Amino acid sequence: MIRPGVGEPEDEARLRRYLLALVEKRATPVHVAVAFNAVYFGFDTHTAGYAGGPLDIGDFPSVALGDNMAALPVGAMINVRTGGDLLPAEIVYKEGAHEALGIEGDLPGWLSGAPAGAQGPDLVDGAKVSSLRERLVFDADAFGPGLAASDTRLQRLRRRGILDAHGSLVVNSLYDRSGDDLPESDLDDTSYYLRYLTTRGRDQLDSSLAPMPLPLMLPPGATQQDKEAGLRNLVNVVRRALLSLPEIRLWGEYAFTRASMAGQLDNGGPLGRDALETLARSVARGAAPTASRRTAVRRRPVYTALGPALCSLPGAATLMRGTLYLSAVLHANSVLMDYVRQQADEKTGLLPTGVRVGLDDRWQGGGVWRAERSGDDAALEGPREVSEEPAGRGWAECRDLRAPAVAVATPEPEAAYPVMSWSDEPDLGEPVLVDEAPDRLEWKQPLRARQLEDGYLPLPPAVTTGQGSAELAGRAPLDGSFLRPGPTPDIIFRLEHDGHPSSVQRVRMDEEGRLVGLHWPSTCFPGILLDLVWQRGSRTVEARTAALLRPRTVDGESIEHRYDQRVHTRDATWRWLSDDTPEGRTRWLVMTAVRRFGLLDVIGRALLARELLAPTLPLVMPDALASPTAERVGAAVVELLDVGALTRVRGSWGDDRRPHYPVRLGEHVIELLRYTPRVVEGRPRGHGESEDGTSPVRPKAVHHVPGFLRYIGHLGYEASPEQRRLFRQDFLKFGLVGSPELPPGYTYVRPHQRGS
Repeated sequence: MIRPGVGEPEDEARLRRYLLALVEKRATPVHVAVAFNAVYFGFDTHTAGYAGGPLDIGDFPSVALGDNMAALPVGAMINVRTGGDLLPAEIVYKEGAHEALGIEGDLPGWLSGAPAGAQGPDLVDGAKVSSLRERLVFDADAFGPGLAASDTRLQRLRRRGILDAHGSLVVNSLYDRSGDDLPESDLDDTSYYLRYLTTRGRDQLDSSLAPMPLPLMLPPGATQQDKEAGLRNLVNVVRRALLSLPEIRLWGEYAFTRASMAGQLDNGGPLGRDALETLARSVARGAAPTASRRTAVRRRPVYTALGPALCSLPGAATLMRGTLYLSAVLHANSVLMDYVRQQADEKTGLLPTGVRVGLDDRWQGGGVWRAERSGDDAALEGPREVSEEPAGRGWAECRDLRAPAVAVATPEPEAAYPVMSWSDEPDLGEPVLVDEAPDRLEWKQPLRARQLEDGYLPLPPAVTTGQGSAELAGRAPLDGSFLRPGPTPDIIFRLEHDGHPSSVQRVRMDEEGRLVGLHWPSTCFPGILLDLVWQRGSRTVEARTAALLRPRTVDGESIEHRYDQRVHTRDATWRWLSDDTPEGRTRWLVMTAVRRFGLLDVIGRALLARELLAPTLPLVMPDALASPTAERVGAAVVELLDVGALTRVRGSWGDDRRPHYPVRLGEHVIELLRYTPRVVEGRPRGHGESEDGTSPVRPKAVHHVPGFLRYIGHLGYEASPEQRRLFRQDFLKFGLVGSPELPPGYTYVRPHQRGS
């Protein structure tokens, strides 16, 4: 046992040697909390596992994919519920896995740096317990070869859906925000682990079987405060020792060897140096302007979450499984930080392109980076140095804690009906530029229902007038560098619809900057996302759709392509529980009113004040449909609440007569009807199906199953004398390390063949 804290030079040198060996031996970067575990509980760097002691795996918290549970910190020991044998593991990493994270790393700005309980730019849940969706990456090899899970077993667990596609656990973690102490959700990972050890993990910390229990390091009569202070000191000693090692680099609280990072970068694979540097340049190029037809050009920051962005790289997803996910994310963050520091001006912090790139949120999605063009002094205020500390500006600016970029709006006539929209509602479905190069422009936009019906597509001003590209470069747009309207169909529109034949149409552009005369495929639906490219000087616009990795149904509608959840809520037709009876038509009217006029959040939920339901119904009624009675509307609402199509929540009225959710202090409390899309994920494409849609039955190949320990204590059983004898026999035969006796509650399964 290494006693961290005695202060003697030889002990400090021994601790540093041990920690270096630990980081080199573990197959993953090592968090400070995990390093403390290794020192305190006795991780054997020769056998690559904990040697036993106080770690009784039967007492570890049990965790499964999708659990709603008390939050666990990095460093916690867990049992992964597999439906069979126990799988002990150590949590080595966790990150935010919010539903609003896009599959390519895109996310709404408010999510970057958002506190626990945030549900949108104006929504903060003040409950005493907050739920955060988190990804837990665990090390199933932490307890040595005898209890380690084989790659085959982990692959089988992924296939069965017990683990997610990355071999990790995505759970809803509950954080306590009551009491006088700092809320759990506001603590950093290490501080939260220290609180965990002094509360739920106290028995493990104080175990007499630990090599050197904390109570023995303290004087007699030490208080709880003394214990917490001593624990913090021990962790700080470990942290300082890691920082003093020149062979080790830290990203936040995670340590990895410089040699391991260099090896990863030099391998030339999908996560090698070229791929990560290309990703770094892509993040920097992402700061493109967005524009609305009701506003002047605005320079809006772009946020990228590196976890999903890495998974979207060609060939990278299969490499980001288990603890390799953690390595890839940390290496990518480090490469991006190095890139920014090398390229940025020392005084201004700006890249040569006039873009400022910085870390904005270390926790969400593997690390959120913010890219923003220069030109908005209010948006670029603050220190100019490149820092590894996250700025959290996405959330701060959405909450008006800093002055956002100003857009000059064109006044619009006052609406004739109650306006119930988010601040971003005027831009719903507008084109968003994602890349602008000297020779081309790329942008994204979802299709609205009226565009599908009328056969047109609005183009961004950067394409039709040159605004937003040449203007930001400090020059006037060159003649011919943007599309002009014409009287004849002289523009070629090419659509690559994923999974369907491509199409080429000749269309024209009208005076409003829209491509008109388009014939959209019948499989396009409101909200489907288009990725568009226009080569400067050409008369061709290329568009493509992308299939979802997992097809899904939303309210019974099959969806196979990427889509904008907000647009789909606004524009798609709701068919679930609707029919041609008076009751069915009334249900349809109620749901359409809530979806079309309710407050929208980023995942497509809509909230409508109950008292505004009646005045909005006529706005969504077809001319031929008779107005339903108040009694029928009330019955429809009750029925929709009963089946879960709607839920009832409390909100409040603002001074501007707009509803707010959750309730704001001092405002009149009202009832809101909330619609939440009913999303059912399908199986990954091609998963276990033949061409005719059936599941082929293949003979199982014969394979060798190595010997392993099986936990039977939860059934009230103990191993038989024969199994104890066989374990001792194989212990000597295979040269195992440790005790030749089976631990309590375990039996031994000998090596054998399986299959036919």
